[in-house]
Amino acid sequence: MHERNTHVTDSFYQILVQAKIVGPDEAHEAQATAKRLGMSLMQAILILRHASEPLLNLASDADELVKQNRIGTETAVTAVMTAKQNNCSVSQALQILGVDLNVPPPPKVETNALTELMVEAQALTLDQLDSAIKKANETGMPLTRSIVFNRYQNRRVVLESIALLKLVRDEKVERSEAVRALRMACDKRVSVWQIMFEQNIHKDCSGQSIRLPELLAMSAVVSESDLMDCLEHEVLLEVPLSKLMLDAGLVTHAVMEAAMTMLDLVQSYLKPYQAAEALKAVKAKNVGVYQAMAELTPPPQVQQEEMRVGDLLVSAGVARREIIEQVCTEQDKAVRVGKKLLQANVINDQMLYSVLRSQSLYKEGLLSADQTIDLLKMCVKTTLTVDEAIAKLGWTIPVRMQWSWT
Repeated sequence: MHERNTHVTDSFYQILVQAKIVGPDEAHEAQATAKRLGMSLMQAILILRHASEPLLNLASDADELVKQNRIGTETAVTAVMTAKQNNCSVSQALQILGVDLNVPPPPKVETNALTELMVEAQALTLDQLDSAIKKANETGMPLTRSIVFNRYQNRRVVLESIALLKLVRDEKVERSEAVRALRMACDKRVSVWQIMFEQNIHKDCSGQSIRLPELLAMSAVVSESDLMDCLEHEVLLEVPLSKLMLDAGLVTHAVMEAAMTMLDLVQSYLKPYQAAEALKAVKAKNVGVYQAMAELTPPPQVQQEEMRVGDLLVSAGVARREIIEQVCTEQDKAVRVGKKLLQANVINDQMLYSVLRSQSLYKEGLLSADQTIDLLKMCVKTTLTVDEAIAKLGWTIPVRMQWSWT
């Protein structure tokens, strides 16, 4: 018998059990036997005939790679199971899995400025952070993805934390205010942008200056998880987002160039939702920017009609026009209309909030007229909040711009 592993590690034990070389009870019995007789775990398993030497050698080989920090424990488990199925070595199994041992291992994940902000704001506990770091180091996934994977926080909170850190670094928000806003947002389960708007901490610009990550998210040309990873690296490594995405192969140069063109045109020619639709067509249909814009319905050159609060409530079936006209005048501004309808018991507090949010989305060009009406109808039908209705409809909308009424 050739003994390869004389010292039992946690990873070795985990590989044995999770790769189903031995069962949990058998592993426990072998551990007790090894301790009682002063022998290695491998020797004890062989004496007890719980597994064969070739299978134990697979686990030992994989564990050695884990100890060298060349692969994570989960990859080791998968490699051993693949080796068992294909009757091959661990190195051959890793080749099957597409794992290149010649590539340097990723740097060890540790706490950073982003997670420090989240912990200080009580959006993440130290125990959760330690667990997320461990998972990230075992699997090679970015720390923010590990936080979401373990359900310690949702993706929205992580993305807003990244945005907050960027605002702090750009000296647009004091760190103490960022911490306070994030803590309040988590406590109230609302957007940090809403808190900053209500607390007069920070008011962002209108939708006419939509940003690259927001356009990519709205058009769904990049998954939310991949976008979150790149945004994390952008703020921590201070590398341009476009370079990170191109280097990772998440978008082609053609799609990135189209996105940049759209961003320029949003300033003067396109609404943000039109830019997102056009960019989606560029990727899906492999067409040029201007062909994608020419196929938009309605065309960009058509002037967007005004949609007043009363019009929106009527279109969504919330109230009849004659009732609204009895309560309000055409000269009343949105908030004034809402307050009058609220006092007349035509709408409740949640509907007032929903219609003002929906109208803001339309004014900012983040939704078309039809989408805005559909959104409010969803809120009426389901009693969902605007954020919940947007999620149910499968839309991605930049939250920072939805607080434009004053």
